[in-house]
Amino acid sequence: MNMLKLNKQSRPDFGELSRMTSGLEDFLDAVPDFADKAWRDNLDVIIDFQDDDGSFKLFETYDIPSDARVDFCYVPTYICTAALMKAFLLNPDAFTEKAKSALTAGLKMSCVKNLRGHGYEAFKGQIEALKLFMKAGLNEFLDQYSELCPEFTKMIEGIISTFSERKSDRRFKGMWGESYESEIEEVNDYFSHRNVFVYGTLMEGESNHRFLENSTCLGKATVEGYDMYDVGWYPAIVPGDSLIVGELYSVPLEDIASIDMLEGEGSLYAKRCEIVTGFDGSKSLASVYVYLGDVSGLERIPAWGEEYLWYVSYGSNMLYERFMCYIKGGSYHGSRYHPPCEDTTSPVAVKAVDLPYSMYFGNFSGSWHGSGVSFLDVTEPGKALGVAYLITEKQFEHVCRRENDGREPEPGYGWYEDIIDLGEMDGFKVKTITNRQLRDYNEPSPDYLDTLSDGIAQNWPEMSEDEIRDYLESCIR
Repeated sequence: MNMLKLNKQSRPDFGELSRMTSGLEDFLDAVPDFADKAWRDNLDVIIDFQDDDGSFKLFETYDIPSDARVDFCYVPTYICTAALMKAFLLNPDAFTEKAKSALTAGLKMSCVKNLRGHGYEAFKGQIEALKLFMKAGLNEFLDQYSELCPEFTKMIEGIISTFSERKSDRRFKGMWGESYESEIEEVNDYFSHRNVFVYGTLMEGESNHRFLENSTCLGKATVEGYDMYDVGWYPAIVPGDSLIVGELYSVPLEDIASIDMLEGEGSLYAKRCEIVTGFDGSKSLASVYVYLGDVSGLERIPAWGEEYLWYVSYGSNMLYERFMCYIKGGSYHGSRYHPPCEDTTSPVAVKAVDLPYSMYFGNFSGSWHGSGVSFLDVTEPGKALGVAYLITEKQFEHVCRRENDGREPEPGYGWYEDIIDLGEMDGFKVKTITNRQLRDYNEPSPDYLDTLSDGIAQNWPEMSEDEIRDYLESCIR
């Protein structure tokens, strides 16, 4: 994470102003991590930069043209306040009194202009400012901490009412005749729904899924930092160190009360705001129900309903597009066709990992012009790059069969006849496949190396082209 460097301008240096604004926006987009010193240092930079009036203006004075005042005094205040809101929402216990006071003062200062922009762009500016706070979890914040700054809460309630009236009256035009219909629809939709992450009986196919019949499933997702236990008829998650697999829903606001009642919110479960990761790597803020009871003596389980594991690829399947041919069916750039898995659901998580063995190229692959393909040498310790896909056990069985001409892996048959247990990660078993018997060495084709290179670049963006090439060359024996 880049360190923030903030300084107040006496004369406008637009390059410096742009740099500072961009840095603040990047900090707002980052996932708050109080365990990360660089992130904490940046939080302190923002707090120490705050003026006595609660603003985070980038100029020493407000005595500048009104359009610049909006861009470089009020907008930075919205960004910094939204970043503090997001951090407080996700971990209020880690907030110092100084940080909480900075948030409260920033919220109050954000009310000065009702979030509106300058002149003819007043409404456009309000939409853009509102989206900054929406990105920071405005719904969840107001649901839980509306009393922290009553002035801010009242302002947002007024804006919500105005946007609702605009939609009802179909007043979508701005002062120049420009249309804001899509933006008004987006804002109204945001405030009329809540994101909820479910991991048990509310999931599709489970007993209480009917409570979500009016909701929109946004896909499978995961949340980190919890462990799951089997309470009997339902699961329970408590703070821990595992990855929880579930589904993310956009729930109409009017249905939230019934779900809270079902979950015994406040007595059996507590509703918390967390960062939820979609299968495509996207991050969303969502409410998660966390168990308040004692889990001592209960069975710890990795997931509810489905059995998941991490399948680690170290060859051509490191490239996501190619691996998905095994799941959804298809052929990657003219390679051998793969029939689809019965379950074509995408992996719910993808991670770059290191394997404790070296990779080498062996056998003679017809799919790759008679060249060698990737195997692991499990005869001695080493290090290989791998990509872990969190998939169901049935999907893993399908992948294993596809790597062995449609048959189950078994000793003495197939290229990848051995399943290697690599321990656990995030509460799930980690497995890969290879052949314990070293294969005849054979150099890979340029096409195969290109596919591996693309897969590595996709998952290790910090590696240079030279570093990727050096790694692959080190695997050629």
